[in-house]
Amino acid sequence: MDDTGRVSVAGAGIDGAPSVRPGVPRERRAPDPGAHWNRPEQQHDLTPLARSGLLHATPVFGTVAPPRALSGAVRRLAYRVPEHRSTRWALLLAGDKLDVLEHRLAAGVWLLPVAVALAAGYVGVSRALRR
Repeated sequence: MDDTGRVSVAGAGIDGAPSVRPGVPRERRAPDPGAHWNRPEQQHDLTPLARSGLLHATPVFGTVAPPRALSGAVRRLAYRVPEHRSTRWALLLAGDKLDVLEHRLAAGVWLLPVAVALAAGYVGVSRALRR
């Protein structure tokens, strides 16, 4: 009981005035300064990757992996399909998988001359040993 004759209950007064609540100073937040940044320069020639309903590209739009080869053709096809169709997203996923395959094949191109040289050496040695 407090001096007014009321029974004090744990948690009572949570909705009381801020002047009598002990946690009020901790509840104050520092003012948010907001985002301060300069708008980046827009990339040129975005027509193959234009989104429907947008007049301009978003500020964070980037073409780190520009569309090229078969994966680029699949992505260009996907961007002709409306965004609400699952076909669009399936084509974009297929384009990403093809892009990975193209990069892996391009990374292994150096093996082609090595394989040709090994085959030529094998043929030369096998003919020499037959004589």
